[in-house]
Amino acid sequence: MKIRQKIITYKDKLPYSIQLCNIAHAEPHYHEHELELIYCLKGHVDLVAGHQNVRINKGEIFSVDCGDIHYIYSDEDNLTILFHLDLTGLDISWEKLCYIYFACESCHCYPYQKKAMTYIKDIILTLSYFQYNHCEGSKDLANSLINILLKYFNWFNYENQTEQINMELHDRFYRILEYCTKNYNKKITISKLAEMEHINKNYFSQFLSNTVFMTFRDMIQYSRCYKAEQLLLLTDLPVSEISYSCGFSDSKYFYSSFKKWWKSTPSQHRARYAEYMNTSEEISFVCDTSACELLQWHITQWHTEKTLFSHHTV
Repeated sequence: MKIRQKIITYKDKLPYSIQLCNIAHAEPHYHEHELELIYCLKGHVDLVAGHQNVRINKGEIFSVDCGDIHYIYSDEDNLTILFHLDLTGLDISWEKLCYIYFACESCHCYPYQKKAMTYIKDIILTLSYFQYNHCEGSKDLANSLINILLKYFNWFNYENQTEQINMELHDRFYRILEYCTKNYNKKITISKLAEMEHINKNYFSQFLSNTVFMTFRDMIQYSRCYKAEQLLLLTDLPVSEISYSCGFSDSKYFYSSFKKWWKSTPSQHRARYAEYMNTSEEISFVCDTSACELLQWHITQWHTEKTLFSHHTV
């Protein structure tokens, strides 16, 4: 298939790039080092990214991890900010960030995360206004953004309903996930992972039950299916060969695992993308002058909304 990495251009050596646009049909693509935040200011857009198919409504944000193959479309007039954050250009090293899975989703936001989500919107709107007004950008704000995302909006937080995060368990989760990501095509056992973490197998299973994966089997299935999706969409390899190369014992197990997460068989998923790509890309980018006016209006509306909300909650 012809799905390719989309290269992002950065100005003034800043680690972020912003595009204000109206999206009708964006071609499938992925970013090698970028975290993408999609912020819908008007109307709605639909996003297909990995196993997720979501509608992002006015005022909502949704994150797309680096490496995730995704596309965006809409059947109505919209105004959308595409915010790309270069994970190789921040104060925190790429080696740490490349195995973090983010989950910045307005539609899944616990009460303790709402203030952090407000900060994220503030930062994105501020940096967008700076860019389109040709003001000096801010790497500090970009670093603040990634720190908020790391603290409040990663996969370890997804099932955590309080602000109290056990960093020892957080780090264990990502060590395990990194190992599974690197060794998806090899035999991985609970015994091996428990030994790696210096805990017993029963405790390991209990630990996973409190994470987004719930079980060891689900975690291994997802790691292998994630890699399989990349091979399905970036190569023309037969499904049977992809199944074997991703560590599945047989094609039937691959089919059932993939369908569990992606809600379709591997062949259906590949065909869906091929059909979508038959339509040409249709994105209208807003010019600088119009973008300044639109952003100023939306920033005013956003701050008015925050002021009224805080007044009603006093």
